[in-house]
Amino acid sequence: MTDGTIWSIAPLALLGLAALLAMVLAPIQPMPRVRLAAAIPMAMAVVIVLARMHGPEAPFSVLLADDVLARLGTLLAASAGLGIVAFTRSFCTGREGPALVAIAAAGGAALASANHGVTLFLGLELTTIPMVALALMPRTETAVEAAYKLFLLAGVGAAALLMGLVFGFAASGSLRFDAWSVGGPVAAIGLAFLLVGLAVKFALVPFHMWSPDLFAGAPAPVGALAGAISKVAVAIAALRIGLTIPAPEIWGLGLLLAGAAAVVWGNLAALRQTNLMRMLGYSSVAHSGYLALVLSVGGPLMGETVLIYAASYAPAIVAGFAVAALLGSATRLEDLRGLVWSHPLAGVALGIALLSLAGLPPSLGFIAKLYLFSSLAGEAAWGALIIAVIGSTLGFAYYMRFAIRIFTSPQKPVEQIPLSRVDGTAMVASVALIILLGVYPEPLTGLAAAALR
Repeated sequence: MTDGTIWSIAPLALLGLAALLAMVLAPIQPMPRVRLAAAIPMAMAVVIVLARMHGPEAPFSVLLADDVLARLGTLLAASAGLGIVAFTRSFCTGREGPALVAIAAAGGAALASANHGVTLFLGLELTTIPMVALALMPRTETAVEAAYKLFLLAGVGAAALLMGLVFGFAASGSLRFDAWSVGGPVAAIGLAFLLVGLAVKFALVPFHMWSPDLFAGAPAPVGALAGAISKVAVAIAALRIGLTIPAPEIWGLGLLLAGAAAVVWGNLAALRQTNLMRMLGYSSVAHSGYLALVLSVGGPLMGETVLIYAASYAPAIVAGFAVAALLGSATRLEDLRGLVWSHPLAGVALGIALLSLAGLPPSLGFIAKLYLFSSLAGEAAWGALIIAVIGSTLGFAYYMRFAIRIFTSPQKPVEQIPLSRVDGTAMVASVALIILLGVYPEPLTGLAAAALR
């Protein structure tokens, strides 16, 4: 084993170490120390990935890639996990919360690096099982319902994914993605099953039912995991499959139909919501739809668009759920009136996160929307482009409805409630990424381009 090989596996090993340390310390140490024990190895993983982002490849095994695409996915998973740990509290996630977040981050890193069916399946399960466990922690009726729906649909997705791997192996004799380019009906059936398995985790219509219930009923860290780690990692895994395998018609058509339905249904349903968390849950379905549309049409901008869009969504959703952890999952539209006066930092963070999700400048979400429209227009996919534009218009309407309420003058005097230092740090870091990369996106766009060479 060379030094390069050791460094290639170091980020994943550190994420596993973070989970192990948090598990060991949870029964005997106060929650702040448990969070710190998980955060330090995760921060080290982020530093290592950044340090070797453009270094030579040194894959640890045939199961995991070590290219820039894998490193960028690992960076997003570890960074999001670090932000989520900051607002993980024992009263809503139990003392096991930091450990479960670290496991999900490790699963996201493995999924983003997967170039083999085994690591694809294990990565998906490592991100799903912690979400189910965390959702159950409050033991409330809504939390149990959310966890139950996720568990059932995740089981369907896992079964479909395994069937896809079986058919892929039958067609090619291998579970490596690059061996599935043999074509033929057996391989096409395998890719169809694989698409169903990924669509469940991606919350594409008609497998989206778990997303709004999980966002609204489970603790805030669970929704952040689903949006900032699971969704991003699945997007990168689907991108890798699309880049590796000459996609048959069934792959592109399935993504196109599911993506279009997700954009339309997700935005229309979000438009009717007055609960903040449920609105974010339905809008998450719509954002998955945008990514699916890009993956369905392909083209030279496909990879960069998927990566930049995923990278823009992660900090916005972390910022949104960091505020949700403060306000509670039952927060409604009227409850946000004057938030910037009662919780100045929380109000600004949530407002900027909503502006980025809506795709307005100078946020990173604006850059992502430009790439989205350019990618679809470049391939003359006019139907998909029209759906994306209409969906974005609907999204602008409901995001602005919530954002305006945050900055509306309160009807009565409010008392400022200070934030904890770690909560404030998570919000500031997320907002800084949204604004700085929105104003100066070249570092991210350069990474996205390098990941596809």
